[in-house]
Amino acid sequence: MKRHKHVLAAAICTVALALTAGACSAADDALSGGSAQAAPGSDGPATDGGTLRIGLDRPFTKLDPADGTLTTQPVLVLANALYDPLMVNGDNGTVKPYLAKAFTPNTDATAWTLALREGVTFSDGSPLDAQAVADHVARLSKPESRCSCAADAATISGTTVNSPTTLVFTLKTPNATFPNLFTRSLGYVSRTPAGDAPAVGSGPYTVESVQPGVSVTVARNPSYWGDKAHADKIVYKVLTDVDSRYQSLRSGDLDLSWSETPSQLKQAPRDGLRVTTGPSATSTILFNTKAAPFDDPRVRQALQYAIDREAVEKVVHLGQGKVSDGPIGSASPYRAAGAADYPAHDPAKARALLAESGHPDLSFEYQVDNRPEGQQRATVIQQMLGEVGVKMTIKPMDPAALGTSLAQRKFQVQGFVTSMFGDTDTALSTLFSADAPYNFTGWSDPKAEQAIAAGRAGLDQAQRAAAYNEAAKAVVEQAPMLFLTENPAGFMATTKVGGLPDLSKRTVVNVSPATLWLKP
Repeated sequence: MKRHKHVLAAAICTVALALTAGACSAADDALSGGSAQAAPGSDGPATDGGTLRIGLDRPFTKLDPADGTLTTQPVLVLANALYDPLMVNGDNGTVKPYLAKAFTPNTDATAWTLALREGVTFSDGSPLDAQAVADHVARLSKPESRCSCAADAATISGTTVNSPTTLVFTLKTPNATFPNLFTRSLGYVSRTPAGDAPAVGSGPYTVESVQPGVSVTVARNPSYWGDKAHADKIVYKVLTDVDSRYQSLRSGDLDLSWSETPSQLKQAPRDGLRVTTGPSATSTILFNTKAAPFDDPRVRQALQYAIDREAVEKVVHLGQGKVSDGPIGSASPYRAAGAADYPAHDPAKARALLAESGHPDLSFEYQVDNRPEGQQRATVIQQMLGEVGVKMTIKPMDPAALGTSLAQRKFQVQGFVTSMFGDTDTALSTLFSADAPYNFTGWSDPKAEQAIAAGRAGLDQAQRAAAYNEAAKAVVEQAPMLFLTENPAGFMATTKVGGLPDLSKRTVVNVSPATLWLKP
């Protein structure tokens, strides 16, 4: 115990590739949210006018849903200005209709009928009808679109337009959670821009000016089909440096900005800022199970026992996050009793497994994001593994190089922080099936595969939950991926901003800027 406390204290002193909106209805609530976490009282009546200034944490190349950057969680606050999602993530892992009115399966979930709202138009005046949706999905499914959603679109074998407001998707295999695929790129319906138009969507704002990767200014869409946005204009500024974004917020140069930096989220209320976050990302460790020594589950399990997840959370996330215990997150609707049966920290058990596997002096390279939080997490893990005789060399990499290494499986062990576990259905099927598009570890298990397939085909939620929990149990037991923490992320804002939503139950952070206003 003394040695462990020493490691924890040392780590504290050491001090960051995810692959993946009218009238107020349940769907509208899912995108706009309620009161802010840091200020539970009312903001008073909404006011219109003014220019809202928002800081983005990453550059965008184009304002097209085909560009995966636009539909990452930090940039959805821009995507939601220009486009309306067909489906939207709500509280506790739920998915609800938004631009869609309904998404209905046939008896075996091999065909889904999408019903659209009537009277919706794109910013160029053309109708956003069933044919427009079909054209959008077809465009993003083509290789030249380079959309990460192409793997999702590839599950569709055919699309039939039955009327201006209805179309039917026929699937290659049953998928009871098919609507979940329309909360990101596939669901942000767009038209191919003509001429110099940078974006053609149906959102509450249209583009006034843009400098790709630098800034974009949007103005209220006068012909928007739903309730009008509050702010007259929004100016988005790309500020990739976390400290620069924070200081811009403190000085008043920004009104709202994304943050997933634990120290800033903790300090912000002391600096007079408001904070709203959700458990929107999960920190994990991936093993290359196709190469020794991590093709031996005993080696992977040894590291599982060696890592104290509670200590990792306290050091890296300062007590603001949660310990993760598997692929079914704490807010998932499929969460079942016993889901927390994750191996407890046990250094003696770790040493025994290493000796049994013939690797008492294990050494390996750990690839990690070169940002401070990622390196801090790696340092904590390195010291914990050192307690059981494991030598871990940390190799920091920029996100692009890390992603390439991941996709090509050119790693022994890699840190992997992702929002994919916000959607249990998609995460299990795309990460842990043998032929899954994002099976980075190379692991497969026949029983787990059968359980995942049964879950995807089951229209009954209880049936689906039982199947998914069976698959999750296999993932934890065989440890192709280790689970560390559920991490808070979201927005910080000045007290001038009204309408800031409560994101505490959101597994996917998704905010519409149209619902925010500037207080007089």
